[in-house]
Amino acid sequence: MLLQLDRRKFKYFDYYLFIAVCLLGVLSVFLIYSTDAGRVFYNKQILWELLGVFLCLLVANMDLKLIKSYAFVFYIFVLFILIVVFFIGFVGHGAKRWISLGFFNIQPSEFMKLAIILVLAAYFDEYIKSSKYNFNDLYLPLALILIPAVLIIKQPDLGTALIILIVGFGIILSVGVKKTFLIKSIIFLLIAAPFFWSLLKNYQKERLIAFINPYLSPHTFGYHIIQSEIAVGSGGIFGKTAAKATQTVLNFLPENHTDFIFAAFSEQWGFVSAVVLISLYVFIIFRCLSFIDVASSIFEKIVVIGVTIMLSVSMIFNIGMTIGLLPVVGVPLPFVSYGGSAVITNFIAIGILLNIKIKNQIYR
Repeated sequence: MLLQLDRRKFKYFDYYLFIAVCLLGVLSVFLIYSTDAGRVFYNKQILWELLGVFLCLLVANMDLKLIKSYAFVFYIFVLFILIVVFFIGFVGHGAKRWISLGFFNIQPSEFMKLAIILVLAAYFDEYIKSSKYNFNDLYLPLALILIPAVLIIKQPDLGTALIILIVGFGIILSVGVKKTFLIKSIIFLLIAAPFFWSLLKNYQKERLIAFINPYLSPHTFGYHIIQSEIAVGSGGIFGKTAAKATQTVLNFLPENHTDFIFAAFSEQWGFVSAVVLISLYVFIIFRCLSFIDVASSIFEKIVVIGVTIMLSVSMIFNIGMTIGLLPVVGVPLPFVSYGGSAVITNFIAIGILLNIKIKNQIYR
């Protein structure tokens, strides 16, 4: 059955995790409203957050076997849409990442984050080995990771590509690999580094270089980092409130409703609130990781690991680039940054984890 309704599901539903991610969704709506990003963004974000919550609950009640059986189909579909983007996608901020569906746009690369987790989980569940994997065992999983990563880099979208690579290789390491695989992987990355560098646009290369010293180009490639650090620092201990957050309201802070929304939050609410927000993320990440104890199959364990890596790396990348610890690569803050594709992907991922816990608590 597509949906499996059982009163026992209410008993084993993880309300703590669900409420935590919903709190982030509520925060997102208030932040986007306060950043003066425009009523259109605000109204759409309400829609995305509500749709995300609905899909989360829907997926939490689906047959988990059905999700696994369609993992490869979902991956192929998203991969196909990634290719279609190059032909009918529209350009925004110098990148061709979106497909317009009239009232809203979709970003297929966001859905690929979840697709790569599901397809690798299904693959290793089917072809599990009693011994550790060597390089020859992993040609297909590596292809499943690298093909979409290259396509996404070409859009260009370095941030999403990096997350897919980290999630993919994190999953491979979690299933157990021989030392020879690690050695060959390092050699491959060193050899392939010039190739991946050549795929980057000039502005991406300049941003990576500007990370070392943003004041070498304060009005161009270093501008984002400098303005973000000013916003975070000017918030002080308890913040300046939305009305007095000049970096945000006067639009000195670029992309203050998307990639740099954490800087906008820090300016408005201050250091103490920023620590509380980070603590909420840490709680969510460890709560997700705890589901591995109830997971009963390789598929379920890998999904738990993959989703945990996806959320934690996204959070670290976003906050890291906001405070100047990491280069600006364009990674949204999970559940908070504006954008329907990212919000929906993250809520569906949480829904799958809730499904795993409910199913195993009921039938243990």
